[in-house]
Amino acid sequence: MTVVSDSERDLLPDNKGERTEPLKFKIREVDADAPMRWLDKGIKDYKEMLVPSTLMGLVYVIIGVIMMSMAWSYPIFMTTLAAGFLIIGPLVAVGFYNMSMELEKGNKPDMLTGTMMGWAFMARNALGLVSFALVLGVLMGAWALVSSVTVALFFDNFIVGGDFFDTLMKQHNVVPFVLTYMLTGLVIATIAFSISVVAAPLVTHRRVDFVTAMITSVEAVKTNPAPLFTWALMIAALVVVGFLLGVIGLAVTLPVVGHASWHAYRDLVAEG
Repeated sequence: MTVVSDSERDLLPDNKGERTEPLKFKIREVDADAPMRWLDKGIKDYKEMLVPSTLMGLVYVIIGVIMMSMAWSYPIFMTTLAAGFLIIGPLVAVGFYNMSMELEKGNKPDMLTGTMMGWAFMARNALGLVSFALVLGVLMGAWALVSSVTVALFFDNFIVGGDFFDTLMKQHNVVPFVLTYMLTGLVIATIAFSISVVAAPLVTHRRVDFVTAMITSVEAVKTNPAPLFTWALMIAALVVVGFLLGVIGLAVTLPVVGHASWHAYRDLVAEG
């Protein structure tokens, strides 16, 4: 991977051919203000595609609510699902990448076209996206397993249902449990972010294999650790705000993050 300066920035052409061989991509260095620019562009794209973006956001929110309602009696599993939502977030946002891609071309689809376009991503690189989805699914499964094992290791015969948090706070080892739980979650979240921050939009945009996309993503993080650390915190904050607004807020914050992530990818990656 080669690092190039902002002066060498160029836009990736759309790949409408059948090329599937591994590609090498240059990673650009970005400044500390880049995450705010990405967010600003994401908000602008969301406003441009307000209805289709919100409709797609609502669909994902409904799916999330259904999943969390299944674990309503088990609060620890609800927190696990919420964290898992962050892990698979880059894949969920694929539809928003497509909308931003069209806006970048100067197109502004109507409501129906924009909504359909959001789900048309599979036609561009189905194999790459499915493979990448499996990787994120494995990570989410690993997080669910680790969180369950952590509870089992710290608490014997612990009841995870009912008044879980009240019971938890009465345990003598609650502090080491919380620290361990948060640390393991942070490790898995860091891995997920590192392999997906540009991989998901890259696989959506071009016919590249998921391994190349993940390697490119890791290189982007290694080249721009500080800006991407800030970006990760901003994403987490927006998702938390969405949950605090009664989950329905995710119908707004999720599309904004998705659109902004497209611009992060365009800023960070150039074709080699």
